[in-house]
Amino acid sequence: MQLWCRQRLTCENEVQMVRARSRCRSRSTRVYIERARPKTRRKDPKKTDEHLTEQSSNYMHGLCGHRSSLSRRPHLIALLTVGVLLAGLICLPIILRSWSIVPQNCMMMPVYHWPNEPIAPPRYHGPPAEFTDRYTLILNSYKRPQLLQRAVAHYSQCKAIDAVRVVWCEDGLPPNRAEAPGYYSDLKEVRYDIVTNSSLNNRFWPLEGLRTEAVLSLDDDIVAPCEVLDELFAIWRRDPYNMAGFYPRLHVLDHNCKFRYLQGFGTLFWHRKYSLVLTKAAMLHRDYLEYYTNHMDHLIRRHVDAVHNCEDLAMALLVGSSIGRPPAYLPPHRVKDLGKGLFKVKGISSGTKHGEIRSTCLNAFAELYRGAAMVPAALPLVIRSVSNQES
Repeated sequence: MQLWCRQRLTCENEVQMVRARSRCRSRSTRVYIERARPKTRRKDPKKTDEHLTEQSSNYMHGLCGHRSSLSRRPHLIALLTVGVLLAGLICLPIILRSWSIVPQNCMMMPVYHWPNEPIAPPRYHGPPAEFTDRYTLILNSYKRPQLLQRAVAHYSQCKAIDAVRVVWCEDGLPPNRAEAPGYYSDLKEVRYDIVTNSSLNNRFWPLEGLRTEAVLSLDDDIVAPCEVLDELFAIWRRDPYNMAGFYPRLHVLDHNCKFRYLQGFGTLFWHRKYSLVLTKAAMLHRDYLEYYTNHMDHLIRRHVDAVHNCEDLAMALLVGSSIGRPPAYLPPHRVKDLGKGLFKVKGISSGTKHGEIRSTCLNAFAELYRGAAMVPAALPLVIRSVSNQES
């Protein structure tokens, strides 16, 4: 009450001061007008004073109202803070249940039983590798000519890349060098491998004439500096029959004890764990291309064609079943993914049901890897902590 009275007295005093100033200004204004324009019609000084007084009172009323609103602002901030805390308390249990690796109603994560000795993948059908200090870039692109030309121009400058191979699954033949020079480069060999359909399994087709053991599978919307790719290549060479990539993902169990695909935020910031890396930017041995296309269970490839998705999950499971180790992960601090963000380009992962489809793939692949064995369906993946990998 005392605070309100003080504000009221202060506002009344300021109103009186403004009224007095307005009278002085009105008088000086009348004198100036009479001297400058003596023939003009004079205004009634009483009306002028009343008009200015009304303006000043309106101004002070708004000033006092603004001050009173400022005095109420801390209360609004306190109410908003309480609301946010209540919403957090309500949503936190839901998030914990949704993003837990193993829910309470599930006993444990099913464990895949690897053979006593690692299974060596079938050898690549071509001649032995000529260069061990280089890697081959396999670009995956579909009806995005600007991104493809940008990728060819950028990665042709990387010294460690032996050749740029583009899997061409579009209608018609690729443009020739004379008609479209942007599809080629003077620094590197750029070769277009034509496939007969748009199956995603063609991403891992064992291309002819691979001169390196290391193969970098890369989408056309990934922009990575050459020195970052060299670092990834160095990590891969420590364990050449494993995968190394920039984008980790994690598999968890849902409330029905079924496998669920967890995307980037839950993998990196919530659990800080991962079990696979995406092949949109990953390095692997060329032998796995032969293994995937000619020796892997054909039902897995058929499922990939049916849903037009999950080919990268199939490759991750194939590598995991062969070595029984989690892949290597390199944080993509300087890698740009044009398929994410506000101005992202459209792709398969931009669909609304992308996560549901991939969860279905994990459960279908788990059944196929179990086969006829009387054991719970499990995935040949090993979970690793991101902190341990970064160290």
